[in-house]
Amino acid sequence: MLKKISIIIIALFITVSAFAGSQQTSSTTAETIIENARSYLSGTGSDVFWNDERLLRWLNDGLVDLVSRSHCLENTEDISLIANQTEYAITSTYIVVKAVHYVSATGVSKALIRGAPESVGLVSNIGEPAYWYDWAGKLGAYPALTGVTTEKITVYLVTRPEAIIISASIPIPAIYDKALVMYVVAQAWAKSNQMEKSAKIMALYQAELDRSRQDFLTMPKEPTQ
Repeated sequence: MLKKISIIIIALFITVSAFAGSQQTSSTTAETIIENARSYLSGTGSDVFWNDERLLRWLNDGLVDLVSRSHCLENTEDISLIANQTEYAITSTYIVVKAVHYVSATGVSKALIRGAPESVGLVSNIGEPAYWYDWAGKLGAYPALTGVTTEKITVYLVTRPEAIIISASIPIPAIYDKALVMYVVAQAWAKSNQMEKSAKIMALYQAELDRSRQDFLTMPKEPTQ
């Protein structure tokens, strides 16, 4: 039995990458997710461990965890370039930058290659940005343009969901409702020190994200020209 539990717990630390499909958000409310979680717990709103306030807190934790694993909240941000400037602040609240496009003054878009701060000034200058990096909330695009008109970069982001109230709708795609219920249930079992139950539900949560990963695979990476 202990060996079986250990295998389940180890599985929780395996990183997976699920990929977003439709961005249509769920019409399910946080209250419904909590009610569904409570059906697993067989408790009431007055339970000392499983009251609505605590379950809502775990639900909001679950939103961040789920988006971090699945990258299911996609957004873009346009940043106007400035002559001889390499770094630009990202105003969106985000988890990770997935890609960056350089858009010329004529509207031609070109994907930049992931680079690093230590490479700035050490790469061939082709007259326009060719590389990007993300550092301390700033987006670097280099080599920097020496003259600018309307050139910009478009940043492709995975955004971090904000905490919601119990009457609000879930801000992530509907396909993740079930996984979110499982996350809340797992945290509730852990709070009441029922670790075996918590580990089993977290394993189901992981399996649900694995299924989404298989259903929404990324496109193969094209070779760099």
